Amino acid sequence: MLKTSRFFDLLRIPGFKPLAAATLMLGVAMSFTAPYLSLFGVERAGMTPFRLGVFMTLIAASGVLASTFAGRWSDASGRHRPLLLAALIAAALGYLCLCVVRDYRLLLVVGIVFIGAGGSAISMVFSFSRAALPVADPAERVFASATLRTILSAAWVFGPSVGALVLAASSFYGLFLFAAASFGACATIVWRMREPQGHLGDHTVEDTASEPSASITVPPLTTPGEEAHENLPGVASANDIGRAVAALTLLGLAANATMIVLPLYIVHGLNGTHLDVSIMLGLGALMEIPMMLALGAKSSALHKPNWLAACAAVHAVYFVGMSLAGSVHVLIPMQMLNAFVVAVTSCLGMTYVQDLMPHAPGRATALFFNAARVGSILSGVLSGLLVQAFSYRGTFLFCGLLALCALVLFAVPGDRYPLMWKAVKRFARSQYGKLQARQRERQR
Repeated sequence: MLKTSRFFDLLRIPGFKPLAAATLMLGVAMSFTAPYLSLFGVERAGMTPFRLGVFMTLIAASGVLASTFAGRWSDASGRHRPLLLAALIAAALGYLCLCVVRDYRLLLVVGIVFIGAGGSAISMVFSFSRAALPVADPAERVFASATLRTILSAAWVFGPSVGALVLAASSFYGLFLFAAASFGACATIVWRMREPQGHLGDHTVEDTASEPSASITVPPLTTPGEEAHENLPGVASANDIGRAVAALTLLGLAANATMIVLPLYIVHGLNGTHLDVSIMLGLGALMEIPMMLALGAKSSALHKPNWLAACAAVHAVYFVGMSLAGSVHVLIPMQMLNAFVVAVTSCLGMTYVQDLMPHAPGRATALFFNAARVGSILSGVLSGLLVQAFSYRGTFLFCGLLALCALVLFAVPGDRYPLMWKAVKRFARSQYGKLQARQRERQR
């Protein structure tokens, strides 16, 4: 069980309370915009699914480039706050522009220059928190990071619902205006904080979280603690890390496609309302909170590969259920499955990659974050093409296939793949032979 004293210990850490407030305001701003951005593109800007996909992809790509620059600059200078402030201001300006801009080409410019660059704030706020919080104990650092992620999720409990009410009362104009104000409030809190100066947190795990060129050259795996690595092999190969990153990329691709398609599916596929969208996302976020807290407190004692494999299996079941749903009400209990996926990947995914690369924590974290970013980049255009070609239900089935591929990558050891590939080829040859035999019989 979680000890209440651990939370009070966090509150006594200098700088934790303003960081928690900044994270909450960032979560509020994101929860107001992310669920309804795809609806804005279709309903107000008149985008087709493919054009919407291009719009979302360019926003994600811009965020990767901005995060890359921010990560390298903060590594070189040891300063995190200036670019975090720039990202928050860019996001506020971007959503102010969305209040009035409807032309597709101008929206692309706004998305790339302001919204995409502002989206990098989420990784930078965690990098800033890692540097700003004077915490020496590794377990407490993990718990503090998990608590901040939980605060971010807490904003999603009420954010989409309040956003739906604002949307109903004042349309997208009021929604984006409120989001811009939230980004501005977050920037104000960060501006009032001091830049950390060269203590333990500098240049640690999250500092290079955005570096896409992170190498996967792997040093021997060491054991900093028996509980943390007791179930991992003695040496992590490049293939082991490659499989883990590929699996996390597939899960990120499926999750980001869901964020784009789910609001459209609820409103236009199942004849739901904007309030239904908010209930769906808010309920999922509410269930994520206790899961994240428990996983953050016990992560060092968990066998991460097994949990991540279970996470991929649950994700596949979730997508199959989404594709078979006949009404909005059927989707509501399934958000518990999605909450489990989000909690496991966010709390255990990064630490698992770090466990595989203990001598290169910055590059390990870069691989984890950029796996999610690659998924977000690909999800925009891919989801648009899939919706146009196979409708919403077909898109969810495709996401289920991605989750099954991730399950195989997590669950099957590397030395089994040659044997598995031979078995697949034998099965394919046997089925092809049976098909040819049936064709010959028909010709007779």
